[in-house]
Amino acid sequence: MEVLKKYKTQLLFHLFLNFAFALFITLASYYHLPLYSFTDYSFYFFHFLALQFSIFGFLYFLSLNKYLFRFLFPVIFMLFSCIAYWVYFQDIAISHSIIQVSLETKADIILDLISIPFILYLLSSITIIFFILKYYNKLKANQLKSPLTILAVIALFSYSFVENYRFGTFNRRLPYNVITSSREYFGQNNLIVKPINQTIKANTDSLNVIFILGESVRADHLQLNGYHRKTTPLLAKRKNIISFPNAYTPLTYTAISVPQILTNATLTDDYSQPKYSLIDVLNHAKIQTNWIGNQTPEKSYEIFIEQSGYQKIIDPLHSELSFQKDYDDKMLPVFKTIFKPNQSQFTTLHMMGSHWWYETRYPDVFRKFQPAIKSKHIPSNTKEEMINSYDNTILYLDFFIDQVIEHAEKQNSNTLIIYLADHGEILGEDNLWLHAQSGKASENPAMLIWYSESFKEKYPETISKLKLKQNEKTDLDFFFHSILDVYKIEGIEYNKKKVIF
Repeated sequence: MEVLKKYKTQLLFHLFLNFAFALFITLASYYHLPLYSFTDYSFYFFHFLALQFSIFGFLYFLSLNKYLFRFLFPVIFMLFSCIAYWVYFQDIAISHSIIQVSLETKADIILDLISIPFILYLLSSITIIFFILKYYNKLKANQLKSPLTILAVIALFSYSFVENYRFGTFNRRLPYNVITSSREYFGQNNLIVKPINQTIKANTDSLNVIFILGESVRADHLQLNGYHRKTTPLLAKRKNIISFPNAYTPLTYTAISVPQILTNATLTDDYSQPKYSLIDVLNHAKIQTNWIGNQTPEKSYEIFIEQSGYQKIIDPLHSELSFQKDYDDKMLPVFKTIFKPNQSQFTTLHMMGSHWWYETRYPDVFRKFQPAIKSKHIPSNTKEEMINSYDNTILYLDFFIDQVIEHAEKQNSNTLIIYLADHGEILGEDNLWLHAQSGKASENPAMLIWYSESFKEKYPETISKLKLKQNEKTDLDFFFHSILDVYKIEGIEYNKKKVIF
C-alpha cells in the first residue's frame, strides 16, 4: 500500500495518458470492424487492450525525460490524431500508398479536405494535450525505481513477441501502421528493373491483350472447373473460353506474386539479379500500356503502374483493409473509355477480387449463397458461411469478366483476355484460412483465357496449342514469356519453353 500511495499520482497520470491515446488514436482501428457475437467483441477487446498495453511501454519511457516528452508528445499525439480522424470517419486504411498520397499531394488539394468536423477533432486533441502536459508538470521526476518501469519493459517486450509470432497483429493498427507504412514508403524495393538499351519490335498488328489480375481466387471453386456450385454461370454460357485448372505458384501473397508474374523472374527467384519488366518491354515495343487498379499499390509492384502509359487507381484512399472499399466494377467505365480496338494495347485490370473480408467485395445482388459471414473474427463464422461468402465473390467475378468480354466482343477487335489470380485461398483445409501460407488451395490460382473471333481466325494454331495445354500444370512464370511471344516481340530473349501459346 505504501508503494501504491507513493506512485499513485504517476499511476493515475499514465492511466489518463493511455485512455486519451486510446480514445483519440488506437480505437480508430477497431471502430469499423464488423462484429457479431459476444465472442467477437471479447476477442477484439482483449486485442485492443494488448495493443494499448504495448503503446503504454513506449509512452512511459518517453515520459522519463521531461524535455523529450514536452516536445515530442504533442507532435506525436497531433500527428496520429489527424490520421485517426480519417480512419474513424472515412475508414481509411493506412498503407504506404496513403503515406505517398499525403506527402506528394498538392497543398491546395489537402486544404480542400479540411472541414469543420476535422477542425473540431483537432481542437479536442489540442485540449487533451494541454491537460496532459498540465498534469505531467505536476509529477515528480519519473524514477526508474517505479514499479511501472517493470510493467513498461514487459509492454515493450510484448510488442516484439507478438510481432515476431505473427507479423501485423499490432503493425496493421494505429499507431504502428503509420510507422511501418512510412518505413515501406521510404524503403528500397528488392526488385531491380533491368534497363533496356536495345531496339524492341512487335510484329503484330492491333492486338489487344487484356490482363485481368485477380486476387485470392482458387481454381477449384470455378464452375468451369467442375465445381458443384454455379459460380460462373455467365462464363459457362460463353464460347471461346478456356480454363486452366492446374495453374501453380508457391508465392501465396500479392506482394511477391505480382512482381514474379510481371517480370522474367522464376517462381524460386531470389531477385539478386535485375529483371526485365514486362510493361517496360511492351513500352519499348510501341505497345500502349494501361493500368486500371482497384487495389492500392504495394511497394513491390508499384513500378509496373508507374511504367504504364495510362494509370488509374480506383478509390486510392481505401485499401483491402477498409470496409468501405469500392467494388471492382468501378473499373469498367474507365476500361471502356481507354479500350481502342484498332490499336495494340496491353491493359491490366487489377481487382480486389476475393480478398478477405469477403462481404465487402460484392454488391448485395450477388449474395446468392447463404447464410453469409457476419463477423471479421473468423472463428465466429461457420465453415459453411465462410465458403458461401467466398463463392459469392466468385459469382461477382463471373459478372465482371463477362462484362469485359462483352465490351471487347462488341468492338469486333483482335483481343485476348487473360484472367489470372495472383494466388489461391485456403478455406478451412487443415483448419487454416485465407492465404500467405502454403497449401494446395492457396498455390492453385484460377486462370482463364478468352479469345475473340478475330483472334481465332488470325491464330488458329495458337488456339489449338492452348486447348492441348489447358489441363497441364501451368506455372505462373509462363506469363512474361507468353505475352512476349503472342506479340511476336523481337530484340529481347525469352524462354520459349515457358510459352503456352
